[in-house]
Amino acid sequence: MSWWRIGGRAEERAEDVGRASGTPPARTASTEARAPRVVGKRESLLAPSFLSRLDRLQIVSRRFAEARRRGRRRARRAGSGVEAIDARAYVPGDDARRIDWKAYARFERLVVRVVAEESPLRLALVLDTSASMGFGVPTKLRQASRLAAGFAAIGLGGEDRVTSVATAERAEVLTRASGGRRGLLELCAALDPLEASSGTALARSAEVASASLGGRGLCVIFSDLLDPDGALAGARACRLRGHEVLVVEVLTPFELDPPDLAGFELEDAETGEVVELPAEGALAAYRACLSTHRAEVDAEAEALGVGVLRLSTDESFDDVLLRALERGVVGGGHVRGGGLGRVA
Repeated sequence: MSWWRIGGRAEERAEDVGRASGTPPARTASTEARAPRVVGKRESLLAPSFLSRLDRLQIVSRRFAEARRRGRRRARRAGSGVEAIDARAYVPGDDARRIDWKAYARFERLVVRVVAEESPLRLALVLDTSASMGFGVPTKLRQASRLAAGFAAIGLGGEDRVTSVATAERAEVLTRASGGRRGLLELCAALDPLEASSGTALARSAEVASASLGGRGLCVIFSDLLDPDGALAGARACRLRGHEVLVVEVLTPFELDPPDLAGFELEDAETGEVVELPAEGALAAYRACLSTHRAEVDAEAEALGVGVLRLSTDESFDDVLLRALERGVVGGGHVRGGGLGRVA
């Protein structure tokens, strides 16, 4: 078991002990005795103040969409578009109206024009709801849900098809939003009550997301990437099904820069396994492990053609979206996926 995976539980224990005694907790296993979870105030996704932000996002996205012919993007196929971009040999079943008769007269063989057909973007928002996502104030799941709602506002404003999926040990479709403000409200209502529980199995979300999309699209996976099957197991499974993928890593400030908790017993939030930290070297080992873990994620993401966006739970909603805009994750009325590289 990796230090970075179970480090989060210590913050709750340390804070609980500190509040109860009025002093910093002693670094002994005995002080780690069962204590309640830290529960912070959480703003509802249906709060008027938050919904007004989403409304502004939809308005901006809709303006971009109108400038780009109702938010459609080009798909390379023999379809009903008007701009010819290539040609290929005719096969039975092709639309005879697409046959290039001038090419036939010249080469004496049938070819069809390949055109740029305009189609809506299919966007799947996949939220990791495993127990480790319940850590922090606000929790990682709450921060992920807020950003997912922001991405949905951009997508729906651009007349894209947006679906949301919650995944832990199993995956389920939460919404298939139709568009407009009503669709956004339905999505927020589905995300708002989500609670973190059970283990992690992100790869299982790929099949559910694919079925809900109804074709190839963009899958945005919100997770702390603490999956025993591999940090990018879900992203890999989605790529194998032909989807573009953007991974959003969500961690707490404590996980990014923890205090020295030498001597504490840490409990894995998902498996219940308990590990006692050594008296020396635990913090250095954790930092090294976290650095190695993130470097491996970057390398695998680059190999898969997957974009990575990293954020902390203490970042404001507006700051995260602004950074996403600056780095090209969102823009032109759309959310964007693979090929972005690492976005710290």
